[in-house]
Amino acid sequence: MASMEEDFPRGGTEKKNTESKNVKARDVDNLFENLKIGTLMLGCVKEVSDFEAVVGFSSGLVGYLPIFNICDSYTSILKDNLDSEDSLKEVVPLPQLLTPGMLIRCVVSSLDSIKEGHTSLKVSINPKGVNKVLSSGSLKPGMTLSGCVESVEDHGFLVDIGISGTKAFLPKQSTSSKKDLNVGQYMTILIEEVKNDGRVVRLSQDPQALGKACAETQQGWTLDTLLPGLLIRAHIKRVTPHGLIVTYLSSFTGMVDFLHLDEDKASTYNTGDEVLARVLYVEPSTRHVGLSLRRHLLPPGGAVLDDVSSERVSEVVQGCKMSALHHHSGALMKMPDGTTAFVHVSTKPVLTQMYYTHGTVTDLQKHGAYVRITNHIKGLIPKIHLADVVLKNPEKLFTSGLKVKCRVLSVDAQQKKLCLTRKKALVESTLPLFLSYADTRVGRVSHGFIVCVKDFGCIVRFYEDVKGLVPKAELSTEYVANPEELFFVGQVVQAKVLDCDEEKKMLLFILTFQIKVRRKVLDGLEVSIVPEEVPAFIPTVHLSDHVTNCLPLWMVLEEGDTISNIMCLSKTKKKGITLTKKPLLKACLEDDGIPKNFSELQVGMQMFGWVKNIMPYGVFVDFPYELFGLAPKAAMGDQFITDTSTVFDIGQTVVAKVTNLDEKKSRFLVSLRVSELSLSEEGSQARLIQGLKERKAIFEMMTCRGMSVDQLSEATVLICVNVSGVNVSPGCKLTAVILHVDLSKSEVHVSLLPELTAATRKKLEKDSKLTATIQYTDKDFAVVSLGDTGHLTIIPTRTHLNDILNSKKFLVGSCLNVTVEEPSSEELGGLPLVECQKQDATRGTQKREQRKSKSTDLGEVMTVTVKKVKPMDVVVMLPSGTAGSIHVSQIEESPVVGSFPTSSLKVGSKVEARVIGGHTVHGHKFLPISHPYFKVSLPELTLLPRYLEQGVITMAKVRKIVPHMGLFLQLPFGNSGLASVMDLSDEFTDNPLEPYKLGQLVRCYVIGEENENFNVSLRPSRYIIKHHFKIRLNLVVDQHVNLSLLSNDTGKPDLLPESLELPLRLTEEQKQERDKKKNGQMIKKKKEGPVKGKSTEKKKTIKKTKKTEDNDSGVEVFFREEEVMPLTPLSRQPMKKSRKELKQAQQNAEQQLSKLEAELMDTSVRPDSTAAFERLLLSSPDSSLLWLQYMAFHLQATQIEQARAVGERALKTISFREEQEKLNVWVAMLNLENMYGTQESLQKVFERAIQYCEPLHVYQQLAEIYAKSDKIKEAENLYKSMVKRFKQEKAVYLSYGNFLLRQHQSDAANALLQRALQSLSNKEHVDLIAKFARLEFQYGNAERAKSMFDKVLSTYPKRTDLWSVFIDLMVKHGSQKEVRELFDRVIHLSVSVKKIKFFFKRYLEYEKKNGTPETIQAVKQKALEYVESKGAEAAS
Repeated sequence: MASMEEDFPRGGTEKKNTESKNVKARDVDNLFENLKIGTLMLGCVKEVSDFEAVVGFSSGLVGYLPIFNICDSYTSILKDNLDSEDSLKEVVPLPQLLTPGMLIRCVVSSLDSIKEGHTSLKVSINPKGVNKVLSSGSLKPGMTLSGCVESVEDHGFLVDIGISGTKAFLPKQSTSSKKDLNVGQYMTILIEEVKNDGRVVRLSQDPQALGKACAETQQGWTLDTLLPGLLIRAHIKRVTPHGLIVTYLSSFTGMVDFLHLDEDKASTYNTGDEVLARVLYVEPSTRHVGLSLRRHLLPPGGAVLDDVSSERVSEVVQGCKMSALHHHSGALMKMPDGTTAFVHVSTKPVLTQMYYTHGTVTDLQKHGAYVRITNHIKGLIPKIHLADVVLKNPEKLFTSGLKVKCRVLSVDAQQKKLCLTRKKALVESTLPLFLSYADTRVGRVSHGFIVCVKDFGCIVRFYEDVKGLVPKAELSTEYVANPEELFFVGQVVQAKVLDCDEEKKMLLFILTFQIKVRRKVLDGLEVSIVPEEVPAFIPTVHLSDHVTNCLPLWMVLEEGDTISNIMCLSKTKKKGITLTKKPLLKACLEDDGIPKNFSELQVGMQMFGWVKNIMPYGVFVDFPYELFGLAPKAAMGDQFITDTSTVFDIGQTVVAKVTNLDEKKSRFLVSLRVSELSLSEEGSQARLIQGLKERKAIFEMMTCRGMSVDQLSEATVLICVNVSGVNVSPGCKLTAVILHVDLSKSEVHVSLLPELTAATRKKLEKDSKLTATIQYTDKDFAVVSLGDTGHLTIIPTRTHLNDILNSKKFLVGSCLNVTVEEPSSEELGGLPLVECQKQDATRGTQKREQRKSKSTDLGEVMTVTVKKVKPMDVVVMLPSGTAGSIHVSQIEESPVVGSFPTSSLKVGSKVEARVIGGHTVHGHKFLPISHPYFKVSLPELTLLPRYLEQGVITMAKVRKIVPHMGLFLQLPFGNSGLASVMDLSDEFTDNPLEPYKLGQLVRCYVIGEENENFNVSLRPSRYIIKHHFKIRLNLVVDQHVNLSLLSNDTGKPDLLPESLELPLRLTEEQKQERDKKKNGQMIKKKKEGPVKGKSTEKKKTIKKTKKTEDNDSGVEVFFREEEVMPLTPLSRQPMKKSRKELKQAQQNAEQQLSKLEAELMDTSVRPDSTAAFERLLLSSPDSSLLWLQYMAFHLQATQIEQARAVGERALKTISFREEQEKLNVWVAMLNLENMYGTQESLQKVFERAIQYCEPLHVYQQLAEIYAKSDKIKEAENLYKSMVKRFKQEKAVYLSYGNFLLRQHQSDAANALLQRALQSLSNKEHVDLIAKFARLEFQYGNAERAKSMFDKVLSTYPKRTDLWSVFIDLMVKHGSQKEVRELFDRVIHLSVSVKKIKFFFKRYLEYEKKNGTPETIQAVKQKALEYVESKGAEAAS
């Protein structure tokens, strides 16, 4: 409970006992000051835990309601359960008694001081404390009180209202909910009846009655008995700047503070107006009453609040405007989104050194520049903090109104002084900040600035008053005679803490190095590392990641300038120290995992580098630590490259992937293809911002040196060039807008287009999509105009570092589709931040995902997709996009004789498989001439379970031979087993272990498992089963495994009959004898006659090779003996048939022929063969039904490709005039690809279908296919595209709405209806709303459907067709009472008599079916009354 307590907000500890004698002096709610024990308040439950509830009050107060402050009956139950564990009364948890958002009447029970300046507020809802001011005689009907359930009775509840001598009873039929109430349940009730002078009262919880119940004068309310939560009618007595003073109950006075005025009516309150108010709190001692006019506390609300918490707590909001100021309490602020917020007077703005701030320069003095942070906060930037270097002419850079970005250096709250810095090294520093002496620890490094240079060293200051000494000996590694020659006041340095004493506030530092330009050369900058003056070199191409920024940076840097954010790239004896300022390379160097020599390189590693040299056969890429690799011409990009000199620039930052290592020559190849890389795929916007920051720094440095580039407002035309849409002539002055300033060529690129030079610009909205036109482009950035808005912005020309610049795409005048990310970006200097829409984003993403991870681990279980089914294996696609194979023996444990195990898998289905190894095949990625030894490893998988059980026959390897004990074997899946000496052979031998050697492969039979070890048997009788052999190879096999069934090998009688004379069973001598006897046998056979039946057998030696790196290869070999047909006896003479037998045979043949002809003529018989289908298609080539049956015939036999071929034939064969028949075939093709194909194949068929058929029908059919196959996401995306493409088609909205309602997305369906009403014409609105309402009845919210029908019928009451539909739906989905009410409405319509007669007839039929004789008679009476009324009208 203590952990949940919050500090009492803003001055709650100061309690004032002075009573207010003059109401006029208190125009503001000062509940903070007047809070006392016994104060009655209306609160709202914010949070509920097991032992207490958090309650919120007006003015931001927060209190706590303990569990023992509910009521006496609930507290007694708690005590009984604590005293006795066998208590019969069950304790109802506090969250079931109170719910967040519930309004409750409370009384302050305690105000405990928990720490200095803070108080803990605890309240109670016990009726004896809240209603203690009432008595039995003061109770009147119509009063609203608070109470808690005291006990549960048979017909209702006894309620504790806190008044002694009064029994309050709440009948069950008067409760607001049908559920039973619990003891301790809090409720607000209405007194319906008072008996026996208040000793017995009857209560009600009717919400409508409670909402209308107002406190009246007749009820005898006084200031002593007034309770919070009462609804009263008041009259405004006076309007003050801080609220209202009102009178109520004839003579009482109350106050409404400005926080509790209705926002919509705040400016319309006048003296004498009558208002409805809710009592917020009552202070008994001062009799001060606070009221509220807030809408959420008044009817029809006032019982439960919807929003009790906000996710915006602790959010920092910029750009708030003060809307009202109240000096005694605080101010009202208007946030940018329109939300009104209150700032209390005790809330003070806090600025710390960790905050960046933006301000506007208001004045420039000799000692610095004054900056306005807000309307009430101003700060000073000292002269030494205006820039990294001391400015000689700061007035050239700082002008009034200039917006600057600063960082807070120090805050003096007492003197109200704010000191800021604009030094770039301090503002952009990422090092830890020294905000106090406690932050300084030995070894920590931070940025500071020199405030004093003396002979004994330099004093460096950090934030606030933290400062320390850098001794003379620690200023450099070499001796420094005069520190004033090397250092100056205001210089930013990096200091490392050597020693610190927090109590004495003494610090000692050592300086780290800085870079100072010594001389400029053609290819870079010669610099020195100060203060040691160590020489180093920065190549020009290493000044930036952007090629176009390198030369301008080199041009503006001069001798003596200090360069920050530098890192050492390499250090050699020949070249010395080479530095770099490329941000990407610096981040790479900070990573410890970067290779530092050739031995640390690995194939597949990705690194940042830069282009060193460009050759016709490729480019050389340089990397940190003097490593360089070659990117061949074929590996420079994903597209074909003809000229290598136009792809990359010297010094361009790239990402490279190591593809090949030549360890002998210490050379390696890299690839620059974007499709093979994962580094730096995103972040183009970050690189854009970094590049623009560099250009901004260039212009600032030029301005500091007097090389100002003034804003171009007018241009004089010297040479007339054809400019579309602008009339120009030499000498005329025109308004132009600057596109780009090229410092290297001293050129300014401008645009004269009227839409860009116009003063007014349209407002941009976030996430809006526009068409951008390129106005200027270079190798890194492009300046574009955003449609007709008049806005210019900058976009990167490369989304990836290695992208090849598409010159056609970024030609001046070409258009791009962009999305506005930020209408005004601070990083871009107020320009919009946009993102180009990628055309092939999906394809590129798929390629990258396929290449992310192609490695698989042995034994890994994964979900694979069947891509192709073959008789002997199945080709599957792994999640990484790699193809794999499942052998036929790895599909079923015990396949049925004669079946094909591969047929059980369907193309497109997903199965769980386990990796058991792999085999190498020749790849086709490269030509055999260039890569003769290029091979690809394909994973081998299995669907068989990974376990061993009793009865399984498997292969094993002999691991250990123990005399007198047996063999220890290595079994599959990492298991081990023991074969006892008694289980090695079926016959007794003197030395049973002699035939076995270590590492030998044996076949064994699993007997059982004991203590995680398997007992196996090597007896042949165990694993040789008659007529059926099952062998699993689970170990690494390096040679062919010969499986034999010969009697010489098995020791058993031959399983196959010798009469088959199989050639593989004969020895060499037997084969020769067979050949000699062959001629004689042939002669004998000719004499004896032909043999009627003879069976041959397949070969009996099966060779199976399986190589894998895993011990679990999972290969199974099955052999089954074919059924041997019995030999029929040889007939020596043909038998002669009688005349009767010949005639009977002729009749049978004729009958069979007639039967065949009848089957061919019967169109109802479905063909069962390919020939039958082809025969029918000759007669009906345009019948889509026949073609679909043909496709289904192939699919039943899992012949997917044949079914696709039949579909393609159908599309070519059916006449182009038969549009519906062709559409049926297209739908079948879509279904086929959805079930058995891939997403790519389905997309291709869909694109073809919309070209040949009506696109709307194809879209609808594919959406229904997605919905039926439970592809909800795909269906929803397709429907969204349909709404954009066919926004004028009503059928699209109906089908989409049907889909959404089936998915129980009623809110989305309602939003879709509103969008449809905006897109469709008015004449279609009624029908559309009616159909949506019908769908709501079937799948959505019936109440919403009723309201939709009511709204339409109220506008069109004479649409009897809609009335009829409404009645049908209500009969099906509504109650009898609602149906009868609807019929009563219909029969009173002012329509023709004929239509009313129709509805009377339906009314009577409904009552005859569902009603009683009385209701039937009532309908007849209504009909009679209607006829009489019509007759009277006709007579008059």
